[in-house]
Amino acid sequence: MTRARIPRPHEVAAARRDPRLVRAVRERHDNAWRTRGACQAVDPETFFPAPLEPADTAVQLCGRCPVSGACLAWALSVGDCHGVWGGTTARERRAMLVAWRTEEQQEEMPYTTYGPQPDLVVSAGQLAPPQRAAGVTRQLPRIPTQSRAELALCTLGEAERDTALQTLPLLTREHAHAA
Repeated sequence: MTRARIPRPHEVAAARRDPRLVRAVRERHDNAWRTRGACQAVDPETFFPAPLEPADTAVQLCGRCPVSGACLAWALSVGDCHGVWGGTTARERRAMLVAWRTEEQQEEMPYTTYGPQPDLVVSAGQLAPPQRAAGVTRQLPRIPTQSRAELALCTLGEAERDTALQTLPLLTREHAHAA
């Protein structure tokens, strides 16, 4: 049997922004979710795969379930760490459980600039506006010089393009004329 590891800060930061967890916080007071679940007519073994078996079937079934948020909220509130609940695996829920029980930590801040920027995040079981890391700016990928030149040429008119091509290096000029 393997020991479950503590989620890393980047996993917790991603879990706080996971739409499934946000939905769970919104639906956590639905106590009748068990009677309306899509899992009612499915073998329970589907949701408790063997350790090295994939949980894809259960996760897909939960994706179509109307009460997956309340199901996930229940699993997080009782700390259930086995099986698939609310469309999440045990590993995903470990990170979500930290987000569910604790406030957003300073060590997570560097990881908040990556990925989609949600309007709300989960912090200590509540929905809150996301904190921003002080002094951290979102880095956009650098476009190589040649690509930037080609992008600029696409927006110029014919006469302006010819003038601009004269100032570019030979390799870029040949490539731009081929397009």
